[in-house]
Amino acid sequence: MNELNNNNENYNNLNETFGADSLSSGADMPFKASDVPQTDGVQRTYSRIYTPGDDGYTHVTTTTGDVPEPSQNELYGGGGQGFGAPQYGAPYNSSKPPKQPKKRSGAATAVILTCAFVVVALLFGTVGFLFAKGDNLPWNSSYTDAETEENKASQPSDGTSNNDSQKQTATIIKDNGTLANVSAGEIGTLMTKTQVAELVKDSVVEITTEKVVNGNSFYQYVQSGAGSGVIIAKEGYIITNNHVIADASKITVRLTNGNEYVATLIGTDSSSDIAVLKIEPDETLTVAELGSSSSLMLAEEVIVIGNPLGSLGGTITNGIVSALAREITIDGETMTLIQTNAAVNPGNSGGGMFNLYGKLVGIVNAKSSGTDVEGLGFAIPIDTAYETVKQLMEYGYVRGRIDHGLELIDITDLFTAASYHVNAYGVYVYESKYTDDIKSGDRITSMNGCEVSTSADIKTALKDCSVGDTVEVTVARGGKLITVKLTLHEYVPASTGEVNFD
Repeated sequence: MNELNNNNENYNNLNETFGADSLSSGADMPFKASDVPQTDGVQRTYSRIYTPGDDGYTHVTTTTGDVPEPSQNELYGGGGQGFGAPQYGAPYNSSKPPKQPKKRSGAATAVILTCAFVVVALLFGTVGFLFAKGDNLPWNSSYTDAETEENKASQPSDGTSNNDSQKQTATIIKDNGTLANVSAGEIGTLMTKTQVAELVKDSVVEITTEKVVNGNSFYQYVQSGAGSGVIIAKEGYIITNNHVIADASKITVRLTNGNEYVATLIGTDSSSDIAVLKIEPDETLTVAELGSSSSLMLAEEVIVIGNPLGSLGGTITNGIVSALAREITIDGETMTLIQTNAAVNPGNSGGGMFNLYGKLVGIVNAKSSGTDVEGLGFAIPIDTAYETVKQLMEYGYVRGRIDHGLELIDITDLFTAASYHVNAYGVYVYESKYTDDIKSGDRITSMNGCEVSTSADIKTALKDCSVGDTVEVTVARGGKLITVKLTLHEYVPASTGEVNFD
């Protein structure tokens, strides 16, 4: 019915243009001569009848003059729709009536609307996602000139793109060398090794010595030595080993900042292998705080600071307590020492062993050496060293040490025997201070009932004796064995210093 109404409306439009008589059903539709193309100068008359129906309009064209019906292009000037023909929105085809629009059902319309809604929703969702990920948008304003230059710099120099070169990229992060911020520790609290070292390293010093040595044929030369020491008092007192400074004519102390001072010997004790020095500093010193070696435990971590090889001052090594009371004999002296696996080398002697509370618990004094020996270092317990230090600082020596008054020489090889014009190896008396019954040149064969052949044997024989005891000494003289009495005295060094304690 809609199609029929449309046809009637078109028909009415034609009626208004040409008149009702010309467009009535079955009526001819005359054309003016001016509207008809002239091909040969002959006037022709054409008429066309349109009849509306359910399938559109039908038409019949008649002419006057026995000539064929012109084509639409000839009649209308080419390409246009028929003049006065009903319109359905498509060019008129004279051989086939225009097609009518097809009706769409309600279901089809719903499907089309649903699909359109889905497409629109997907489109808006995609746009929203891209704006949310704004860094990925090429027009995003967050890109800086630096980033643009960096992108340019990343392109290969040959003009090809990174995609063309097919190369992997890598991001490398390297530390710029800035020291880590080591939080300060506090003496007496458990710390890391790094914190301990930071707090105590400046309390350990380097020690160099010079001493005059008598060579053969009365030739003398200066011999240098090196070791370590630990500052134990702000006034400049330093603890080290006796064997580091023994017989030294000059002792020099070097601080970690490079400043050097000539040191004075306050006192020394060969039995405990402890000595005390003093310097007069022009600066404030870092002082080590003494701990308690009796509280050490097996496998407890410790660090050792010293001057290994006499040229590597401030070297720090770490290890554990391997043994608490090791009986070790060094230079004829038997001592009870702490054993550790921390690296210890010549020059470490006199250096400090610290626990992780930052306290001094030992004075390094020996390393067990040998082809197959590693990780065997020893230190004097600080409890033992402290008692010795107090007496050395107060009296200049350790009171109660016995002194037999004999200067001894060990002859253990043919060369030395020839030098002293003797024909037997053993321990000889060079000088006797307390008795004339023992003479220079006597060879001691027994002391206090024990056979001896070295000066170390004599120390061992007298280790349980006290000041004032009298012992028997047997000597070989002129091919005879002679036994004499010897009264033991207290050892007092030739020069002593006195220190007032706060």
